[in-house]
Amino acid sequence: MALLDLHTGDLVPGTGDDDALLEPTADAAALAAAAATGGPIAIRFPTFGDGRGHSLAVLLRERHGFKGEIRAVGYLIPDLAPFLLRSGFDTAEITDANDVETWKGALTRIRHLYQHGFRNPQPLRRDASKREAEELNARLAKIESLSERIAELRRSVEGRIVFSTSLGLDDQAILNAVAESGADVDIFTLDTGRLFPEVLETVELSEIRYGLRIRLVTPEASEVEALVARDGVFGFRQSVDNRKACCEVRKVRPLNRELKGAQGWITGIRREHSEERADVALAAWDEERGLMKVNPIADWSTQELTAYIAENNVPVNPLHARGFISIGCQPCTRAVQPGEHPRAGRWWWEHEEKKECGLHMNPRREGKAA
Repeated sequence: MALLDLHTGDLVPGTGDDDALLEPTADAAALAAAAATGGPIAIRFPTFGDGRGHSLAVLLRERHGFKGEIRAVGYLIPDLAPFLLRSGFDTAEITDANDVETWKGALTRIRHLYQHGFRNPQPLRRDASKREAEELNARLAKIESLSERIAELRRSVEGRIVFSTSLGLDDQAILNAVAESGADVDIFTLDTGRLFPEVLETVELSEIRYGLRIRLVTPEASEVEALVARDGVFGFRQSVDNRKACCEVRKVRPLNRELKGAQGWITGIRREHSEERADVALAAWDEERGLMKVNPIADWSTQELTAYIAENNVPVNPLHARGFISIGCQPCTRAVQPGEHPRAGRWWWEHEEKKECGLHMNPRREGKAA
């Protein structure tokens, strides 16, 4: 047997002969008596699947205020190392001293944690991810090439990255950069059931051009049926609440389902879109959805966008040439007149200042779109 220091991952001297030994069935009286000895206290793990020893260590630390050494003995495997440390253990008895490197690797394999523990040797995911988002935002700001920004995002974010595209000018520019970078990105568009035919034609044209799959994500049929049964086919024009309910069913819920399990989310939001988006970051931690939200062209002007599209011969929706700038569902979008705001054609019968569907809410300003 060898004794491993869970704080450093090194072997330390010790036999355990003088330890107070607790079985996983120890009651409150046994814990109090062991704590009174001053330690060391050994807690036995009879099987791999018996996690009661972790609870005993936490109770010793938090309820009994024990400050001495707590040692794990019995059936232990390296994968338990970070969890032993978090629940208050200081050392672990290992059967083979040659396994030290494996135990060390287990102690450092987890980069950040999801819940508070007695000890948090790594930062909590929320705190780590917020910091990582700030660092990524700073790096992206120094990169001019859009395709290199996408590549940097792919290098920085582990796991699945999704790109929700509306096939508008902003998103088509990003699609071109995703293809150029070769980054592994899951691309989809929300097929609400009320899209312009030209949008679906742009999907096919883009797939052919770039050799990338753009998945069509649809709302739940039962939810759409219930919505129409309640409000009518064009009930979304009767009130702002009805319209937001329609957006919720046809867009927000399908998007949220697709974002589950993703670590990164790419959008085409730009600061020029509206006052509510004027301070949107290139990268930010989305607290509500628990992922990195990246807006790689947030700092682009309309002139930069149109120049990029022209230089790269990016396929565009033919509706843009007919005055449709911000394109949503067909019944909710009209062409924009000269001098009007680019989003004036969305839900034009409404008079409220902030006309958003709910897909993008700015985590830095409550109630603000992003």
